[in-house]
Order: sequence, then structure tokens, then C-alpha cells
Amino acid sequence: MLQVFQLIEIALPLAYMAIFALYVRRFVARKDRGDQRFWGSPLLYGTLGTHVAYLALRGVELNHFPVSSKGEFLSLLALAIGLIYALTERRHGEPNTGAFFVGLSAIAQTWSSLIIDPNTAHPLLHEHPVYGVHVIFILSGFVSLAISAIYALMYVLLARQLKSRELGALFRRLPPLNTLENMSRLATLAGIVLLGLGLFSGHFVAIYVLDDFSLLDPKIVITYVAWAAYAVAFIWAKLRKLSGLRMGYLSLGGYLALIASMVLVNTFFSSFHTFQ
Repeated sequence: MLQVFQLIEIALPLAYMAIFALYVRRFVARKDRGDQRFWGSPLLYGTLGTHVAYLALRGVELNHFPVSSKGEFLSLLALAIGLIYALTERRHGEPNTGAFFVGLSAIAQTWSSLIIDPNTAHPLLHEHPVYGVHVIFILSGFVSLAISAIYALMYVLLARQLKSRELGALFRRLPPLNTLENMSRLATLAGIVLLGLGLFSGHFVAIYVLDDFSLLDPKIVITYVAWAAYAVAFIWAKLRKLSGLRMGYLSLGGYLALIASMVLVNTFFSSFHTFQ
């Protein structure tokens, strides 16, 4: 079985790179391609399905959640980026932003395949598999919010182009503003839900597995504050029907503040665990 895993670890980066090339070709070409079918999307869905099966089989074979080493974490990161992007593309039928995200998946999976080691596993994952669920939700939540911020950045750049009436490459190739706004909103909602599930499953792990758990742990407090702020801002913006440009700045600012708070708390505070 390990030989099969090695073959898949070679095939996955190659598949992501080939799909990335298709999305790049789509992006640099003219948007209006008539009824010509775009093969990048179905190939991406098939590769993501293979990636899910690979990580699931790897977990069963090695008897641990596939998040116990840097290589496995990077592979899961590549999968999370691909899945969240595929969700937004499928929902809005707009593949013209795929090159940005499939490229990230290709980089992460290539790095993973170069360093992955089947003999490394965190003992906590053997004894308490729910810890792996917690990590998967947390990672997926942060990935979703990052994708939302990238879409928000695209929105801001395109809106500035339109305002200045300098209609360059972005105007010709990016989706319309309302599509970018909706894709950013969908990714934000997914991020809030997934990060919330990660926090609550983390509570379960801490209460039933760890003896030195405290609700006053700095990393728990800052993560909950950041998550609550994101959720409240999202609901407030929806109720107030903020313009897309304001939503774009809010999404970008929120994500930068979230990352800054994580860096700050990891640098200056001690904790019973680290976000690695």
C-alpha cells in the first residue's frame, strides 16, 4: 500500500500543475470562448476526489488522521484550498479565478510530496482521533477566510480600475464585481462556520483529553474574539447592506487583523498548545 501512496504522491502534484496550466490558459485568453468546453473544472473535481481518497486511505493504513506531520499538513492544506475554491466556482459557475487558487494547491502538494514521511505521527492522533477533526476544521476555516480575502482584493482592484476608467487586463479577465462579491461572501460564510466547528471541537478535545486546559488561555481567547468579530461583522454588513467596496475592505482588514493577532499571541504568550 505504501508503494501506491508513493505513486499518488507523484501523480497529485503533476495533476494540479496540469490543471493550473489549463486555468492559466483560460485566464489569459479572451473571456468569450463561445460554447467551447473548459476541461479544467471536471479535471479539478476528479483530482480533488482522488486526493480525498488518498488521505482517507492513508489514515486507515497508518492508523492516524493525516495531519500528524508537516508533509501531511501541507497535503491537507492543498486539498482544503482546492475544495473551498471548487465550492465557490461550482456555486457561481465562474472559473476565471481558478489559476490563483489551483496554483496554491499545486505548490502546497508539491512541497508535501517532497517531504512527506509515513513514519511520523503525533501520539495524540492515535489515542484521540477527534483531535484530527479539530485540526481539519480549523485549517479549513482559515483557508476559507483567506480565499474570501483574496476575492475581496480582486474586487477592490477591479473597482479601482473601473473608477479610474483604465480598463486593463483585470477588467477583461476577472469576473464581474457582483460575482466577486458573492464569491467572497460565500467563502466568508464557509470560513465562519468551519472555524466555529473547529473551536467547538477543540473544546471537546481540551475538556476530555487535556488536563491543563483553561478557558483563559490567551490563544483560545484571541481566537474566539477574532471568530466572534468576523461573525458579527458579516451579519452587520449583511443587515446594513454595505456596498461591495466596503465589504471588500472589511474582508481584507478582518483577515489581516486575524493573522496579526495569531502572530502576536504565538510570539508573546505561552499556551498548552501551538497553532502549527
